Amino acid sequence: MDDQDIVIAAVQKARGILGRDIGSGSQDREATISSLRSVLDDDQVVRALERIGQRSRPTPAKIVESPWS
Repeated sequence: MDDQDIVIAAVQKARGILGRDIGSGSQDREATISSLRSVLDDDQVVRALERIGQRSRPTPAKIVESPWS
């Protein structure tokens, strides 16, 4: 599974948790938040997001390059 797949799976799982909470009319918000944290704070998800963030940041070479130089 690549980084994007990991993040997408986590978001889908989190949406499912929210959907169940909203659909059931549950008042146990602490359990919902705990479930969301366990999905979104997972080490694999956090590392995948960090790697995605690093790839999308411009490097010094990209900043210096200009189409007009």
